[in-house]
Amino acid sequence: MQAADERIVKVPTVNRKSINNLRIGINCSMLDSKPTGVGVYTYNLINSLSSAYTDNNIYPLTALTPSNEFLSNKIDIIKLPSLLQSSEYGWIAAAGRFTWNTLSYPFWEKKFDVIICPTSHGSFFNNNQILTIHDLLSLRYKDISRHQRFYFTYLLPILIKKAKVVIAVSEATKKDIIHYFGCPDSKIKVVYNGYNAMQYHASYAPSDIIYRRYGMEKYLLAVGPTYPHKNFSFLIETYAKLDNETRKMHPLLIAGGKEKYLNDLKSLVKAKNLADYIQFTGYVPNHLMGPLYREAFMLVYPSLHEGFGFPALEAMACGCPVLAGEVSSLPEVCGEAVCYFDPSQQDSLLAAMRKVISFTDYRKELTVKGLERAKLFTWEKTAAAYKNIIDSHFPHH
Repeated sequence: MQAADERIVKVPTVNRKSINNLRIGINCSMLDSKPTGVGVYTYNLINSLSSAYTDNNIYPLTALTPSNEFLSNKIDIIKLPSLLQSSEYGWIAAAGRFTWNTLSYPFWEKKFDVIICPTSHGSFFNNNQILTIHDLLSLRYKDISRHQRFYFTYLLPILIKKAKVVIAVSEATKKDIIHYFGCPDSKIKVVYNGYNAMQYHASYAPSDIIYRRYGMEKYLLAVGPTYPHKNFSFLIETYAKLDNETRKMHPLLIAGGKEKYLNDLKSLVKAKNLADYIQFTGYVPNHLMGPLYREAFMLVYPSLHEGFGFPALEAMACGCPVLAGEVSSLPEVCGEAVCYFDPSQQDSLLAAMRKVISFTDYRKELTVKGLERAKLFTWEKTAAAYKNIIDSHFPHH
């Protein structure tokens, strides 16, 4: 294996007409050492594209070191300043990424035939970009992020116009892009996400990793950053309507979360006298996410709006029964493999939870259907779709 510093490379300035293979740069300025949805997407896209383009050069531009556990060992990187990592530097990193994308990125992108932006951040000066949009939640919900709302309102429309192709991760997101920006339908390609089958898979061998770490078993699981649209307060208030015996047998485990919103949820738990039944994990390390789903009694996904819905897919792949709100992209991802409910009606969620808790055969049915449904979504398919888009929009020299 190469030493980490040997995998940091510089791309020479060349006459691109002499190159037989495409040089593909990937703008990974958003990558972080504690990935959530968009970070998970970016890692897997890099790794799957490196396999799809075996004869081409893939160059991720990232603030991480090559030894990062999520990046394939065979991938060289172009190292960006570590200051760009959000988990380490917060709002300073956001300002740093904007500055880098605006001032430094234009010089890098000239070295490539194609630039892939796995997020909605890119260059305002380049026409050879593929721009990926996961959701437009900050336009729909004002309390998510003020600076992101500003970016999506005033700057993202410029990037969309400059991009050669805009990728949406679901039909629901595509509709939002057309609605908010009037982007031509023909410019938007829907490419679904995949999941890491090495990490997320069903295992029928007994496991107590989560029990040993968090002291909970047969738990109802909720996963997400606890923004208000994730609807966890609705979940807690509905969970409070279950009887004490059911709550004792099936505690609620809420994984992930931003501190501000977690504090609000913890106050609600205290007010409802549910502290004995509900636990918050904070950020869950990547290696524990598979066991987290596998040991869960069910995943409850009460979100009001999703661009895609990674947790639902990952849970299905792990054989975990899923309850999901019948909204936005979730029916696209989950098909007929989950138990749907109305995420605005407590009685609807309560009935769904009771049904899955009470009927063992129904739980087994959801598990079997979920495992089959998850097989439809692979990173190989995602990379193949990107490759088709690149081959059709960026002809080889």
